[in-house]
Amino acid sequence: MSTFKRNPDEPLESTALPTRLVHAEPVDASGFKSQHTPVYRGSSTFFSSTAEQRRPVDPLGIDYSYGLHGTPTQYTLCKKLADIEGALHALVCPSGLSAISIVAMACLKSGDHWLIPGNAYGPVWSFAHNLKSSFGVEIDEYDPMDPAQISNQIKPNTKLIWTEAPGSLTFETPDLRHIVDIAKSHGILTAIDNTWSAGLALKPFELGIDFSVQALTKYQCGHADVLMGAVLGNNTDTFRLVEQQNRLYGLGVSPSDCELVLRGLVTLPVRYQAQAESALQLALALKDHPAVHRVLHPALPECPGHLNWQTQFTGSASLFAVQLKAEHTDAQACAWVDALKWFKIAYSWGGPESLAVVVNISEERRKRFDESSPGGGPIVRLAVGLEDLQDLKADLLGALDQVFTQSTK
Repeated sequence: MSTFKRNPDEPLESTALPTRLVHAEPVDASGFKSQHTPVYRGSSTFFSSTAEQRRPVDPLGIDYSYGLHGTPTQYTLCKKLADIEGALHALVCPSGLSAISIVAMACLKSGDHWLIPGNAYGPVWSFAHNLKSSFGVEIDEYDPMDPAQISNQIKPNTKLIWTEAPGSLTFETPDLRHIVDIAKSHGILTAIDNTWSAGLALKPFELGIDFSVQALTKYQCGHADVLMGAVLGNNTDTFRLVEQQNRLYGLGVSPSDCELVLRGLVTLPVRYQAQAESALQLALALKDHPAVHRVLHPALPECPGHLNWQTQFTGSASLFAVQLKAEHTDAQACAWVDALKWFKIAYSWGGPESLAVVVNISEERRKRFDESSPGGGPIVRLAVGLEDLQDLKADLLGALDQVFTQSTK
């Protein structure tokens, strides 16, 4: 129980209770120390004078002029995120998709050209098509596993090359160094969705990438109860453009949500490693099942771009996919997922619970993907949580046996 004794000799500037309640100073916090960052809330932030209120402000610095621009809670989170990824600048925004959007809007204007990999996160394509129809931004798809194709697709108006490593849903790992070299030789900016690595297993700025985007919803939060994104960068001039877009759109995040992500960062490395180890063990257990064509885990040789993963990454994540054999149907893939006990059916990942979804990709993408290993059928994406490894292994293999044994009777 907390108790407090008021100093009876402390002068009261007003005897009116409503005024005292609004203007009373907080207690002295100088003797209090804790692991966790306080939740600093406030829309109005007070200036000591009109001179302070009118001072020039660098939006890339700490700006305590209005709650939307940030409080110590948000800035502390940005500082830690920048430290994890080796960035000079970081900002937080409402979601991973909003982070993607403000990078694109900062780099592109009407008439510019944007190159996007065919295995990018689906909503990237939705946003790109909106830019095309509403603002006249040209977009083209490139094969991330064929860097030579990128050189052929670059135009005089190409301003941004997007990357994702590994690719969404199918987990190919591109040669990021080669892509960056091509981009730099043409003066083109590069960005990466680095959510899979959480900034731990891949350091994009060491490769020369200009922007890194994170969905903090995943591993950084770690508890599947916050939606948030981040943009990080090392180039001050280009990052200023991102911050301008962030302010123009009035994108802000709750200090309470930031505190939850800060809480998650404390255990981020150990959770990431534990989940990654379980995922790799499950991938190895699944690869030899008679119903499985191949396991799409970048750490396994059969996954496209495995050698790129070996040279560019220092670890793997807990998200991978299983491709069943061609003779198996989508209905059977769904039956496998429905039969799972410990894997919930849901999007997202990085939280404590394991998840499974049947993957849907376009026929064109499927054809190109299957060229690397003919004979593949439906794809199921698995996100491995923090449950007991043996429980998860028995669940996956038992449900596979149940569905595919029944289907052959």
